[in-house]
Amino acid sequence: MTFRMTRRLSLAALPLLAAPAGAQPRQEAAPSPPRRGPRVETPAEVITDPRIERFDLSGSDAERATWRIQVARPATPPPPGGYPVIYLLDGNAAFPMAWKAAPQALPEPAVIVGIGHPTGTRFDVARRWYELTSPVPAEAPPGRTPRRTGGRAHFLSFIDTDLRPEIERRLPIDRSRQTLFGHSLGGLFVLYTLFTRPEMFSTYVAADPSIWWGDREILNEQAAFLAGIRAAGGRLARPIRLLIDSSGRRRPPAPAGAAPVRGFGGRGAAGPGPAETARALAEIEGFTVFRRVQEGESHGSMLPFSVAAALGFAFGRPPAGAVPG
Repeated sequence: MTFRMTRRLSLAALPLLAAPAGAQPRQEAAPSPPRRGPRVETPAEVITDPRIERFDLSGSDAERATWRIQVARPATPPPPGGYPVIYLLDGNAAFPMAWKAAPQALPEPAVIVGIGHPTGTRFDVARRWYELTSPVPAEAPPGRTPRRTGGRAHFLSFIDTDLRPEIERRLPIDRSRQTLFGHSLGGLFVLYTLFTRPEMFSTYVAADPSIWWGDREILNEQAAFLAGIRAAGGRLARPIRLLIDSSGRRRPPAPAGAAPVRGFGGRGAAGPGPAETARALAEIEGFTVFRRVQEGESHGSMLPFSVAAALGFAFGRPPAGAVPG
């Protein structure tokens, strides 16, 4: 079954994240995007509201990298067990989308956390290539400068050791109801987290995950993960939900005769992908797996719809058009 969202997200709906009475939320107009240059250089949208907090946080490991964190607080008091929390990778781009989607997409109040970078653009390409990936040789697709890769373990350590305790220091959080969302390389990182630290989150949302990365190295980690579960009895220690969201408009194939670059050869090539991963994980007892294809949406245009889907799926609500894995 396929799905295409035909209506853009509205800001007019009454939000679950509504501001307190008398407060007037104000949205800052983002600067006009540059007339030329890659879309990733588009200035980040900055939303100002009494319930949004923005701060920089450095990791405690040897790298001491710094991230820009944005936090949306619910307008209502926390439930007895604390607020559910939804962590969004590529927060400079994804957090404003989640804020706008929340009035319609969030069935219950939740804390929304955007994990971004201290830059004025939607994406810091060099940093995300490092933080979201396994190491591959210092090569690049034709015409591009090689970028540093292989920092995913450092980034995951930051989320677990530094960021989550900081969010829990600022707000009462339900540790049993935590969601991780990522798109593209971020979706790849979501799968990496699931396969190596499944206990960290109860819900995972991977949007167009870059399974092709490193000649599909993530599939080896998937196989090791599944083998470990089967060796331990064939079921998860606690339930996990997973949504894999995919774009319906695919990249054109590489020109005939083009030589693949190591680490990038799987992009657009035939081979196991999101559908195969969803089916494999759905066979494990304790996994609730859904997959959706956004027909008509490209890898880039799908992002706001995937963010909105993640908000509902954090509460066990699959988006319209999603089918069991």
